[in-house]
Amino acid sequence: MGKTKKDNIKKKHSRVLSNTVFMLKLAWKACPKRVIADFIKSAIDYFSWVFYSVVFIKYILGAIELHKSFENIMIFVVATMIIFGTFELYKQWYNIRFKPITDNIIYARLNKILFDKASEVEIECYEDTDFYNNYTLAMKEADSRISSALDNISQIIFAVIAAVCILVNMFIIDKYVVLFVISPLIGNFVFGKILNAVYYKRDIASTPYRRKMDYVSRTVYLQNYAKELRLSNIYNVLRKTYREGYEGIISILKKYSSKGVASNFFYGIFTFLIIFEGVLFYGSYQALVSKTISLSDFAVLSSAMVSASWILIGLSNNVVTTFQNSLYIENLHKFLDYKPKISENQEGIIPDKKINRIELKNIGFTYKGQEKPALNNINMNIAGKEKIAIVGLNGSGKTTLIKLLMRLYDAEKGEIRVNDLDIKNYHVKKYRDLFGAAFQDYQVFSMTIAENVLMREPENEIDRDMVIRALKKSGVYEKVMSLRKTIDTVLTREFDDDGANLSGGELQKIAVARAFAKKFEIAILDEPSSALDPIAEYKLYENIMETCKDKTVIFISHRLSTAVLADRIYMLEEGRVVEEGTHQKLMNKGGKYADMFAKQAEKYVDDYDDALAN
Repeated sequence: MGKTKKDNIKKKHSRVLSNTVFMLKLAWKACPKRVIADFIKSAIDYFSWVFYSVVFIKYILGAIELHKSFENIMIFVVATMIIFGTFELYKQWYNIRFKPITDNIIYARLNKILFDKASEVEIECYEDTDFYNNYTLAMKEADSRISSALDNISQIIFAVIAAVCILVNMFIIDKYVVLFVISPLIGNFVFGKILNAVYYKRDIASTPYRRKMDYVSRTVYLQNYAKELRLSNIYNVLRKTYREGYEGIISILKKYSSKGVASNFFYGIFTFLIIFEGVLFYGSYQALVSKTISLSDFAVLSSAMVSASWILIGLSNNVVTTFQNSLYIENLHKFLDYKPKISENQEGIIPDKKINRIELKNIGFTYKGQEKPALNNINMNIAGKEKIAIVGLNGSGKTTLIKLLMRLYDAEKGEIRVNDLDIKNYHVKKYRDLFGAAFQDYQVFSMTIAENVLMREPENEIDRDMVIRALKKSGVYEKVMSLRKTIDTVLTREFDDDGANLSGGELQKIAVARAFAKKFEIAILDEPSSALDPIAEYKLYENIMETCKDKTVIFISHRLSTAVLADRIYMLEEGRVVEEGTHQKLMNKGGKYADMFAKQAEKYVDDYDDALAN
């Protein structure tokens, strides 16, 4: 049992060292000049402490005892003022100018590293609660922890050097006085360590509740939710959710408060009370009663002990904080070291631009934490330039199938082949470049319409012409051109008072325009017209089919009036293909597809027939 405990302690210390080195490397990568400047500042701080507490006092008192001239003493004092005045100028420059600037540089560069990693991990990670909690903790703590870790390491190094210098001088005066050094070490390394572990466990336990509160905080001021909040009673549900988060955090604070109070009490006793009161009592006794040290030695000893005490308190605090930082850095370390199942940087075969065949063979997939498969034994054969409709009720697996095809997930069973090659063998980014996609759950950004369509910044007039052509194909060109800044209009008014708040249908057409604004071989349309009326939807699909006549098109639609445009239809139910064929074949069969189509046609048949006639 003892051996196991020792092994665990060794592993823990090894992790602390590993995490600290990792963070220092990260700090150096983000801003090397900050690392250098930080070490210089710490060296100055601790050199000043040793100099004033030992060297300065010893020289002044020694000069007085040796009856040195006032001029000699003043030369020493003035030289000290000049040197340390220069040091003070450096510290003021560091604290007031350099540190705030480099804090922001580190923050920005570190966030870029985190953003790059976040864009690299697969979508599945965002649906994993544990992973997402670690991710949010990493994002929340990263900037402060890297600065804290850097300060701690530089201070630990120079604090050890300073403490050794002071303790040697103290030992020369009275060898027993150094025993008082044990007290702050016990306070920090025993009770401080317990206290920080309590704080860490408290923060971890409260994270799910803080996420609830943060979600409500975001929701109540975002424009997307404004109408629902005012036209329904959902605000009361959100208040309940916020209250659950708030009460959860209060319960966590209460749970850990007793441990925190006890640890903090003993931390204060050992760290401050024993060493300061004890040294003053001991030094006074040695100088005034036993006469074993002189009053000048007592003055030096008292000054040295105060400095040594604070240096050791700071040192032990820095070490404990390093352990505490390590607990948080562990999350950051794990996040940045995470190896994605589908790496965004995966190399591989560059796919042929010409699509001859897409084949899904015995595809099976289950979401993490779910027992029931989302897809089960899916088989499809899609020829190049073929137009395929995937239909079915909500939850039948349609969108999951699209995610697998685009390699946002990997199938657990079976394989997907494009041009007779397993898609896992392709270069990931080049493979995804084959697709032009528009989704129902699209997002618009507080950027210009051109940037929202291209999903990047337009670089030249060719790009701007491409945006205009895409807007025409999606059917929103006239609306955009009616705006004062046309394609340079910012969507939403979050950052621009001249921004445009477009309707849901107009925004959806802009999202569809994204598919037209890139070169693609396979069009993926996942309910891209849910905000449009049936006639507008039908016309949009007609335009899409015309534009994509030389492309492969795979589209999902709840409205079966558009499925008639497809060469073939696959109907899914509970993750399985239950019917397959042309529209006419499935209608003649009189099965589930025909039944669903007939029910929808009761409402749309007249408009549908008129659209077909035109």
